[in-house]
Amino acid sequence: MIEIVYLPIDSLEPNPWNPNKMDDEMLRKEIESIKEFGFVDPITVRSLAGRYQIIDGEHRWKAAKIVGLTEIPCIVLDVTDDVAEQLTIVLNDLRGKPNEERLAALVRDLSTRRSMLDLERVLPYKRERLAEMIAERKADFDWEALKRPKGEEKQEETRQWVERIYRLPHTAAQVIDDAIAKVRTQEDISDDWAALEMIAADYIAGA
Repeated sequence: MIEIVYLPIDSLEPNPWNPNKMDDEMLRKEIESIKEFGFVDPITVRSLAGRYQIIDGEHRWKAAKIVGLTEIPCIVLDVTDDVAEQLTIVLNDLRGKPNEERLAALVRDLSTRRSMLDLERVLPYKRERLAEMIAERKADFDWEALKRPKGEEKQEETRQWVERIYRLPHTAAQVIDDAIAKVRTQEDISDDWAALEMIAADYIAGA
């Protein structure tokens, strides 16, 4: 059961990834709303290093400080960085106007640890929109490695990255996602791109 607790306003701090922005006029309206109706919408936070990091409600927190409140109602969650970032996107999408560059950077960061299927499931965007924000990165694959005898040691090289965005019919995208998920499970691979490289390598080797 979620409980609302009152925390000292100075014990809260903003997170470094918030993509939402609010202009001076909207901040003024937020201040006037608090003066008229009180602080009716609790802030969502998580405990972090002895303080509380804001997941949702940074602008309400700023307005409350300007109004002069000393404590505000909060919902305290025990969540990881990944969940906190996802909640920031989901909750902030309902308020204000996101800064597109920062929003894309946040989604791109999540995409390094979550598959497209996971992001599509939990974030309020369609696959095409997510692909645009992610600017999907594909690693250059060392095709010459396929010709080397198995067991031959090769010094790890610094990977060079390129950005690609491919638009596919939904059915084709689903086939690719299913294949990646299958390879990740069978080969115990944590990276989507590593699984995709293996699929491509097997195809080239068998061609």
